[in-house]
Amino acid sequence: MNKNKEVTGCLKKIALVACAYWCVWSWKQIIGLHGDVNVFYGGMYFGYNLWSVILFALDIYLLIRWYRLQNLRLKVFSLIGGSLMSILIVYGAYAHLVNNIFLSVRETFAQFGYMIGFGFMVIPLWAELFLLIEKGGAWYRASVQTEKKLYPKRFFLLTWAGIFICYLPVFLGYWPGNFIFDAQYQLANVVAGTHSTHHPLIHTLMMGEAYELGMKLGNVSVGIQFYTLVQMLILSAAFAYFLLYLYKQRGPRIIQIGCFLWFALFPMHTIFSITATKDVLCAAFFLFFMVFVARLFVHNEKFKWYSYVGMIASGVLLCLFRNNAMYAVMVAGILIAVMTKGIRKKGLILGGLVVIYLLTGISNAALIRSVNAVTKDKYRESLSLPLQGMARVASYRGEELSPELYEELITYIREGDIANYNPYLSDPIKNEANEEKLEGNLFNFFKLWVKIGMQFPDEYIESLITNTFGYWYPLNQGTYVSNDLSVYHTLIGIGEEIEKKNYCNWLVEIYNPLFYEKKFYSVPLLGFFFRNVVYVWTIVVYMLWCFYKKDWNALKLGLLPLLYFATCILGPWAALRYIYCLVVCTPLLLQTMLAGKKE
Repeated sequence: MNKNKEVTGCLKKIALVACAYWCVWSWKQIIGLHGDVNVFYGGMYFGYNLWSVILFALDIYLLIRWYRLQNLRLKVFSLIGGSLMSILIVYGAYAHLVNNIFLSVRETFAQFGYMIGFGFMVIPLWAELFLLIEKGGAWYRASVQTEKKLYPKRFFLLTWAGIFICYLPVFLGYWPGNFIFDAQYQLANVVAGTHSTHHPLIHTLMMGEAYELGMKLGNVSVGIQFYTLVQMLILSAAFAYFLLYLYKQRGPRIIQIGCFLWFALFPMHTIFSITATKDVLCAAFFLFFMVFVARLFVHNEKFKWYSYVGMIASGVLLCLFRNNAMYAVMVAGILIAVMTKGIRKKGLILGGLVVIYLLTGISNAALIRSVNAVTKDKYRESLSLPLQGMARVASYRGEELSPELYEELITYIREGDIANYNPYLSDPIKNEANEEKLEGNLFNFFKLWVKIGMQFPDEYIESLITNTFGYWYPLNQGTYVSNDLSVYHTLIGIGEEIEKKNYCNWLVEIYNPLFYEKKFYSVPLLGFFFRNVVYVWTIVVYMLWCFYKKDWNALKLGLLPLLYFATCILGPWAALRYIYCLVVCTPLLLQTMLAGKKE
């Protein structure tokens, strides 16, 4: 009997060493795909340097801890999260660095092997993360100060003012604001008087009113500064409102101070506060709405009439500033209603959704009518993903397409644009797609899309992976796929030009290398928090945590960010600004996990 135990123990140790070695080998293969300019020094050869030894020892330690866990439920959910991450790491590496996942049957089996190897480390890490959240939650709940007297109005005003003041040096350094991305096209619509619904009209008209005010004052820069200041006020108010929510929860002061510093001083927020993009105001109203959702569904707070008004108003404004937000709000609301007990409560939720939908529709219709805005790209925008997949097939494997399918394909996508196919960006394809043809032949378009997809399913899968890669791939992904946070020194180039001035030279000397020269990626540790992956995986962790804890009220809070992200997957590329609303609500999700289930 003792001999059998010794043999079993020996086999377990051998298996442990084998799994750890398998993990190191898998890392070596994936890191090898990334390559290394310092090959001479052994950087590329993962088995040649000390990191492989450190990783081997660390994985043995993690596997032992995971094996000894008594909580089967924790093991299961760490297995789910870790397996998902392992799959995406391997397929993401091949899609990004080889631009081909399905190389051969042999390579497919090798990829499965790499996934298993990664799993030997990533799965125990997910368990460690859940244990860390549990320990943090115990500390959080033990630190709640129930006897502390609250002064909510004073706290909100002081916090709002404090964050706004922290943004002023950036405003002065890049006065009157940072005009990048779509701002120049939106102002071009204002100057030319040819408004389009491609961008949210409410945002275009806000900038237009400021621009026209500047023209009346004799200096468009003076007018534009009012737009920037209003945006700074709204964004800082949203952050202050969340901090007020934390304050009323009476949680640890260190968390409140940390959140304040993160909102007030983290360069991503300071730069976005002065950047003329619809995503900033969308993020502000997203956070307002999320706090209302947390109060109503996580804490079961009894709302007064003005809280309902605030929730509906923030929901309407959220939908007005991002066209895709409407789908996320509606679907999340319906799912929340299904999960909520009681006919009366279900009716109130659905009624609120109807009000948000109607007010958003009426407001949009009024804005469109006021400036006679036209819709020129409804179909090609919404069909960005299938157009991108078809373009990939035509670009890489066009010679394998039958002449009939190819001829039909180029009636939707211009033949000259196929050569411009970019795996990470659908704009070169969908911007020039045949809108009239799509509108009149939508059924035939989907028939063609299905026919091509049945012949080349691998290319469609790879198209989706590369187009969304910047959102979720945790390893080195370069700067292209998410490099859209910057300060432009070129201006709008239309009408009366905006003149940028520097009234805060010391800050510009710090920020120019970070954002104009794009050095923020190279800042150790801090640079990682400029990547989409941190905030996307936070949502995944949050949702799995809610299932693990069976915290269905907290799960309701995570539905809107998750569904909003789902709409972003259908977008043209993995831009940080598209998910800035997820960035700003990350502290709320983390706090909800730490605070734990409310009985």
